[in-house]
Amino acid sequence: MKRSAFVLVVAALVCGGISAVQAQTQPAPSAAPSENVIVTAPKARPEKAIDNYIITYATPTPGLDKLARWKVGICPVIAGLPAKAADFIDKRVKRVAFLAGVPAVAEDRCRPNIAILFTPQPQVLLNFIRDRFPHLLGTHYTSQTERLTTMSHPIQAWYATATEDLNGFLQDDDLQRDFFSAPPGSTMPGARTMAWSGLHIRDGFRSDFTTVVIVVDSAKVGDREIGALSDYIAMLALAATRTFDTCQNVPSITNLLSPNCDASLKVNALTDIDLAYLHGLYKMDADGKFLLQRGSIAWQMKKSLGGS
Repeated sequence: MKRSAFVLVVAALVCGGISAVQAQTQPAPSAAPSENVIVTAPKARPEKAIDNYIITYATPTPGLDKLARWKVGICPVIAGLPAKAADFIDKRVKRVAFLAGVPAVAEDRCRPNIAILFTPQPQVLLNFIRDRFPHLLGTHYTSQTERLTTMSHPIQAWYATATEDLNGFLQDDDLQRDFFSAPPGSTMPGARTMAWSGLHIRDGFRSDFTTVVIVVDSAKVGDREIGALSDYIAMLALAATRTFDTCQNVPSITNLLSPNCDASLKVNALTDIDLAYLHGLYKMDADGKFLLQRGSIAWQMKKSLGGS
C-alpha cells in the first residue's frame, strides 16, 4: 500500500479505533531520564546461542520466504500516549534505526509507515483493523484472519510487505495471486511479470516492508520504563518476528516481556547482540534465499561479537 494511503488509514485508526477505547483510564509508561540508546554488553556470547537467536527471532515473509527490511526511511506515528511520551518513543525508534543502518528519511516532513498504537483494549482495535483495513495485517489467507487478529501478548506487530524484482519493480505481496517470473527483457501480454536473475541462490527478488503496525496493550505495560518499551518496540519495527514470548538464551531486549525468562536474561535496553542482529539484517544479501540470509546475519554477528 502506498504511504500516502497509510496516512489516511492511521488517521482513521486514531479517530475510529483508538479514540473509541481511550475513555477508560489507562496507566502510562514511567518516564526515562535519557533519550540515548543504551547498549549493554552480555558477558557470554556462545556461538550456539547466537545461532539460536537468529533461528528463533528471524521470520521470513509468507509469500517470498525471505527476510524483509526497510528500503526507505522509517517514519513512525505514535497514538494513545501523551505527547511527551510519544515524542520519546519516536526519537528512540529513529535512533535505533540509525544505529542499525536503516536508510534515513530525506524530507523534513515524512509520511508515516510505522504505526505504534497504545490502547487499553487492543482486541477492540484489532477488530477495527480486521474489518476496515485488513491489508495492514500483512500477507495472509482469509482463513488465517481470526488467529492473526487475536491479541495474545502485551505487544504484537503486523508487517505488510512488497516483493522487489531484479529491475526494482515493486509489487505488494498477495498469497492469492501468482506471478510469472521472467528473465529481464521477456514479455507476456496481459500477464504481470517480475524479472529475476535466473540463479537459484540469488534470484534477484527482495522483500521490503511497506507498513508495520505495532499494537501495545497499555493496561499490561503501564508499569514498564518507557526506555525499555521503546527499544523493544524498535526491534519489532525494524525486524519482523512472530516470537513475541520466546526467551533467548542470552541477555536481550527481546526477552523483556517473556514470561518464562530468567531475570538475568532480561534487560531494559538493547544489547550488543540485538544491535548486531539488526546490523546483520541490513547488511545481508537481500536477494538471497532465506537460509543464505540467515547465514549471512550469523557471520556478521559473530564477526562483530566474537564466539566462545
